[in-house]
Formats: sequence, C-alpha cells, structure tokens
Amino acid sequence: MPPGWKLWIMRAARGAVTATSETGGKIMKIWKAWAHLAAILLVILCGLARTPSADAALKPGVAALLKKRIAAAMELPRFMPPGAPFNPAPLKGKLIFTIPVSTAIPFCDVVDRQMAEFASRAGLRFEIWENNAQLAQWVQGFTAGLDHKASLINVFCGLDPATVAPQIREARAAGVPVVAAHTYAPGQPQLKDLSAIVYGAYLPAAKLEADWIISDTKGNADVLVITSPSTANSPYIQKEIAGEFAKYCPRCKLRFIGVNAPDWPTKIGPQVQSAIIGDPKLNYVLPIYDGMAQFVVPAIIATGASGRVKVASFNATPAVLDMIRTGNIVTFDVGEDTTWLAGAIIDQDMRLLLRKKLVPGYEAGLRAFTKKNVAAAGVPAKFGVGYGASAEQGYAKLWGLH
Repeated sequence: MPPGWKLWIMRAARGAVTATSETGGKIMKIWKAWAHLAAILLVILCGLARTPSADAALKPGVAALLKKRIAAAMELPRFMPPGAPFNPAPLKGKLIFTIPVSTAIPFCDVVDRQMAEFASRAGLRFEIWENNAQLAQWVQGFTAGLDHKASLINVFCGLDPATVAPQIREARAAGVPVVAAHTYAPGQPQLKDLSAIVYGAYLPAAKLEADWIISDTKGNADVLVITSPSTANSPYIQKEIAGEFAKYCPRCKLRFIGVNAPDWPTKIGPQVQSAIIGDPKLNYVLPIYDGMAQFVVPAIIATGASGRVKVASFNATPAVLDMIRTGNIVTFDVGEDTTWLAGAIIDQDMRLLLRKKLVPGYEAGLRAFTKKNVAAAGVPAKFGVGYGASAEQGYAKLWGLH
C-alpha cells in the first residue's frame, strides 16, 4: 500500500458523500452505500496489515540459524579423532565377539561387517553371533563368546544390556569386558556392569529433524511424532524433539503417540490416518526411526493428504532414501556414517583392551539427506554410501595402519 493509504480511503469516502449530497434522491443513497462499503474495506485492510504472514512466523535470526545448521548437516561429515593415537599391535590375534540385536536387520549387518574389516586391519579376530532378536539366542551368544575365548564382547545395535544383565555379570566375572554399542543415548541410565559405551547419535539426529520441520514449515509446523516406548532410548529422543520445538518454535503444534516395534505393521497406519482426518492442519509426521516410514507413507497416501503431510525421520535406511529421491512425501532423513560408527566401536574396544583412557560421549558423525543431495547415497541408495572416506582414513591414521 502507498503511504497514507488509510487516510486516502477515509477522505475518498467522505468526499463522495459530500459531492453526492447536492444531487439528493437516489444518488445520495447510492453514495452512502459506497461510503459504508469503503469503511468496511478499511477495517478489513487494517486487520490484514496487522496479521503476520506465514513466512514471518519465525524470527529472521532463528530462520537463518536453522537453515545454517541444516546446510552444514547436509555436507559430508568431517571425521574428528576421538582421542590420542595408539598402536594396536599388542592386540594381534585377540578375539572381539559381537552380539547384535539381530543379524537380520540390514543396518546392523552392514556395521557388523565394517567392524570386522577394521578389526582385521588392526590384527584382531572378529566374530558375529547370528540371531533373530530372541532372548534365548542372546544368552547363547554369551556362552559361545566365553567358549571361544573372547577377549571382549560387544552388545550392539539396540540390544538393551538390561535384558542380558546376568550374562554380562558372568562375562565380567570371567575377566571379559563388555561394551554396549549403539543402544544408549547420552543421559540415559546405563547398566552399571558395563565396561564401556559407544552411543547412538539419536539426540543430534532428533534436533536436526525438529530443525528441518520448523524451517520447512516456516514456523507453522503441526506435527505427529511417533515414538516406540518399549525401546529404551525412545523417551530421550522424544524429550529432545520436544525441547527443540519449545526453544525455536513454541507456537508449533506437537502430538506424540507411542507404537512398540511389534505393532508397527498393524497400528501405525490406522493411527496416522486418524490423526490426518482429525487435524486438517497436520503437515508433518516424524517417526523417530525410519523403519516406521514404510507404514506411515501408505497411510498418508490413503487419506489423500500427500500434498499436505510430509515425513522426516532418522536412520537413512536405503528404501526411505529412495522415497526422498523418487517421491514428495518423505523430505528429510538423517543417517549415521556407518564406517565412522564401526570404527568408533572397534576403537573403543581396543582402547579398553590396551587400558588406554576411554572416550566419553562417543558418537558417530551424521549426514542429513534431502532431495538436493540424496543421490549421493546411491541410485538406488545403499547403507554406508554417501558419507565420504574421512572416517576410514582417519581411523587408519589414528591406529598407524597406513
């Protein structure tokens, strides 16, 4: 509007009434009606002038900060040495025995194999206990590890140490240290009998997911967050997400529902559909693990909301990255550099066996994927692709394996 537009409208309306009063009759009535309409228009325009646009929902400083964080996260992760260099030669021939939550999970399988490669290069032996996420199999794994004269046992990839606490105590009593890897989030209560920990990067990923949604919706987010209460780190991820929204977008709307892993195939879809139908302003679903996305996306499509409701998540599972590349519903997925993670676990294992100072707060580097950079993960996408070679080179240098 030009300067003084409000005054101009008022004067025009008043002038119209004055001029037409000289002619009397019907013309006077018509101009009075126009004057009344002009007054109504003035009220409407004043109201619009005071209403912030959607783009103005975020303070400029916050918007710039979030965009900067997201842009940095989309770049190749830069490996940072976790501690002082050391020589692994004294460990030659020792056995590291790893019990993942399940060898049927592709992510676990990939990191297991990368751990085996790192261990071999450092001169150690490495064994993976094959299992299908059964408690009895995990218990048998500890028996096998001790029978095979393992120097160290890893419980890995979401296997909650509390479920095998007696076996961990038995191993420690036999002089075999036990490391929990990629199960705990920082700040989460930990089993006291563990020898060392390598954290999953759950909390930095949760912050990035929240930052993306706040930025992508320009501060007008209406989000359904799906957690998995039976997973020990789930409450901490939920708290981190809620905290990031409270800090940067208190006006955004968050709703949390919990669906445990065995119920994902049957309960996620109906709950997502119900949320979309019940909230016409819902514009994002945030499943805290992207293994849930395969049940979220069909529910969005079934309700005809694919133009309105988007998805952001964590894990960079190849099938979900392909959804970003080929579709428009999944817009954002954060992944851990699997090479970095595998090296972090072997590095902590060796430091423990060599009685070196352990690395606190150990986490792998992350990379965020959107439509702009997802092709870097492969076409089709693959686990462990798209993170560069800095971690592999960094660990080789750290351990003197050039």
